[in-house]
Amino acid sequence: MNADLASSAAAEAGASLPVLVRHVDQATIDAYAKASGDFNPIHVDPVYARSGPFGRTIAHGLLTLAYVAEMLNAWSGGTFDEAGEIDVAFIGPVYAGDTVEVTGIVEALTERDGVACDRVKLLVSAGGRQILAGHAILPARNTRI
Repeated sequence: MNADLASSAAAEAGASLPVLVRHVDQATIDAYAKASGDFNPIHVDPVYARSGPFGRTIAHGLLTLAYVAEMLNAWSGGTFDEAGEIDVAFIGPVYAGDTVEVTGIVEALTERDGVACDRVKLLVSAGGRQILAGHAILPARNTRI
């Protein structure tokens, strides 16, 4: 776990989560393609990608989502992987060379199946552009409901 991101879950509404920053270069995209088996040329072939809708290669959406999970797990001490939920929409590309910033804001403490949970609005950007929108729900470390 990244000690810089770790803090207590069950935060008060309005609390900001720490910011996770990751630089995404072509080598990162290529490594993710190898790990995932997704070699779509929009990701791994700069010549092909130049003629596509983005004009250059883009990162896999699930690479971005992995950064979101990394931040949520670090903040929550792993409870996101254990029992968290996420609902997201990819709304913009991450280009090779972009720096991705992932954070969130606790919107509310809620209950899911009798368990106190934090509802987090996700804030994910790259190059100053919002690239992902959504929410996560993850068990709080202490119960206040």
